[in-house]
Order: sequence, then structure tokens, then C-alpha cells
Amino acid sequence: MKDKKHSFGISRHRHPNITRWRTLAVLGPLCAMAAMEASAQEESVAALAQRSAIVIAGKVVRVNASLEPMQAATSNTIVITISRMYAGAEIAGDQKGRMATVLLSHPSPDAKPGTDALFFGNPRFIGKSLTIADEGEFFAGAASAANAGLEATVQTRRDQPLVDRMASAPSIFRGRVESVHPITVADRAGERREPASEHDPEWSVASVRVLTSLRGATEDALVNVIFPASRDVMWFNAPKLKEGQESIFITHAPERGDERLMRAPGVAAFLERQPAELVNQPFDVVPASDEARVRALLTKAR
Repeated sequence: MKDKKHSFGISRHRHPNITRWRTLAVLGPLCAMAAMEASAQEESVAALAQRSAIVIAGKVVRVNASLEPMQAATSNTIVITISRMYAGAEIAGDQKGRMATVLLSHPSPDAKPGTDALFFGNPRFIGKSLTIADEGEFFAGAASAANAGLEATVQTRRDQPLVDRMASAPSIFRGRVESVHPITVADRAGERREPASEHDPEWSVASVRVLTSLRGATEDALVNVIFPASRDVMWFNAPKLKEGQESIFITHAPERGDERLMRAPGVAAFLERQPAELVNQPFDVVPASDEARVRALLTKAR
């Protein structure tokens, strides 16, 4: 009997630990699954943001509806009110507070009027209202969870084109444009000038005073910066410099093999007479207010 009591005593003494072990045995895999799901969601958010030009938060207003005459209403289309733009303002303008049409990646039972959601997509129509074709979306609670790391993810994607241009730029500086004039060839008596080609860049040169060198520039130096002044569709997003403008310049050396540049009237002759730098991509010139951002990216790249 003593042995039995002794045995029973041991059993009672161990019971709490056994219960705890059993609980851990059940919760352990559940916690691991939750962590894996969270990690997968973070990865999904990053992947969606990487391939989406527009990332917005909004509230579903109508389902099976469309604001765009050229986009028929289907089971995949919803109308939303935009509450925040994480990315895409540079393409469609700041749409906060406006209504938009979303072509969902697939019909969802979670898309109900009044539901908050997060949308990752690309523009289909930009007119009186915005229409986007979604790469993916998160509704309700999933949207709140996805929001957590979205700002950093979107900022990384937003910074990448700038990082790429900075990587190949020999000179980065804050400067002020002192003058701007087109690069031309003086007419000579009897010389027939070639007509401007289609999508003519209309190369111009700006004299830019270096205010602060961030890399490779000499402070207070006057730098000749060549840029395409054309508003043609091919050059619309290229930097357009004007007198008095103060910006961060990420300049590149003109390449002699660039036929579009070197065969333009007067450019080759201009470069033979004096040195010049080139800005011809959207991220070659950024606002002066971005100086801290540029400095941080330069430090990170070292």
C-alpha cells in the first residue's frame, strides 16, 4: 500500500509538468505555423510591392461596379475610396480621398462594402478616376497585418531606381542652376541644315553652381549639365532644368557611343570645347529636400 501511495504521490507531483508538456506539444507546432504564415505574408507583401506601381489602402464602397466607362463592371471589379497612397502618386497624382475602380486579382467573398483593404496593382486607366488592375490584395484583418511592414518595403522599392543611378554616377551634388540655353549649331552661308528628327531630345545645357558636394564634385565649381529639354513622350520624364532651380544632381559622363546624343547638332562640338555632365533619366535630378535621403543611401552603399 505504501508503494502504491508513494507511486500515487509521484504521479500527482508530476501531473502539472505533464500537462505543461502536453500544452507545449500542441502549441509548439501552432506557434511555428503562425510564424511561418507571418513570414510568408511578409514575403508576399514584399513580392507584391516589388511588381506593383501602385500600392493603396482604401475602403470598399461598391462591389460588381466600375467608375470607368471603358472597364465593364464584373464580379472582379469593385469601387473603393482611397485612404492612403503608399506608392504611385508620381504616376497618378495623390488620389487620397478620391474614388477608384479596382480590378481584383480574383473574386473575393471578403470584398464587402465597408471593408478596409490593401491593394497592390498597376494602372489600367488614368482619367477622371483611377482604375488599377490588382496583383493582389488583403482584406480586413489581413490588411492590418500586412500594413505593419509595408512602409519599409515600399520605401526600399521606391529607393531602388535612385540607388541604381547613384551607383554609376561619378558626381553627386546639391546645386543651383544659374543659366540654361539650347545647344545649337550656328548657320553657315549656303549650308543646308538637317531637319529635326522624330522624338528630337532638344539637348540643352545648364550652368549649375555646386553648393554642396556629396560625392566627386568640387564645391563652388560651375558645372555644365546637358539635359533633354523636349516634352516629347520619349523624354517627358527626363529632368527639365530651369534657371534658379536648386536640386540634387546625380550626373553621368556623356558616352561617346551614344548616337542619339553625339549625332545631335552641336553636341559633339560643344563637348570638344568644354567638359560637361549628363542628366537624362528621371532619377538623375531629385528635389533638394531629398538631401538627407540621398546621404543615407550613400552611407548605406559604402
